[in-house]
Amino acid sequence: MNYDEYNTIGSDEAGVGDYFGPMTVCAAYVPKAKIALLKELGVKDSKNLSNNTVMKIAGDLIHTVTYSLVVLDNPSYNKKIDEGWNIVKLKAVLHDHCIRNVHDKLAEDERGGIEKIVIDQFTTLNAYNKYVPDPFMIDKIHQETKAESKSLAVAAASIIARAKYLEQMANLDAALKDKVPRGASKQVDAFAARLAKKHGMDYLDNLTKKHFKTREKVQALMK
Repeated sequence: MNYDEYNTIGSDEAGVGDYFGPMTVCAAYVPKAKIALLKELGVKDSKNLSNNTVMKIAGDLIHTVTYSLVVLDNPSYNKKIDEGWNIVKLKAVLHDHCIRNVHDKLAEDERGGIEKIVIDQFTTLNAYNKYVPDPFMIDKIHQETKAESKSLAVAAASIIARAKYLEQMANLDAALKDKVPRGASKQVDAFAARLAKKHGMDYLDNLTKKHFKTREKVQALMK
């Protein structure tokens, strides 16, 4: 299906696989009349864009599309996990929240014109419905793998989410006066262990997603 032929809300997230830094979720509404403009701006799958390009395009997009963005910092993320939420529930609830917010920001005629809602797939539709008992416009929802490459609305949401994640990580770099490694790797393990040795595990937990197996690796490195 060519989603760019429809008035579409796209939704995606960033930072989920990173031990450090927040989780950011964004939904964006892209009417088919704006597809050509987004292409001119350079909107495409953010995995094929440099960080600098993502920041530049995001700066244009926030003045071009209607969007909703949530930044879930790690203390809030950890609190939900401690309360029994899993990552699928967390994503489902935040995606639904952003999609609803975008709808509410639209003019009445635009709301009525929404034809598709595309979510970068992270679970089954049944699981999504389980965690969001009353999904917004369920009849219009499509979950797609590699959705950024199939819908410019998802690509736009992904760029805005990633730009906010990069901004938050830059702030963390500045606060720690060091370059915080991304993702989850041996480099991340070693960096986190140095922080924990200097400041303690509580300090580290405040900056990280503490349910990651990275935490166990950090503790092993500290012995």
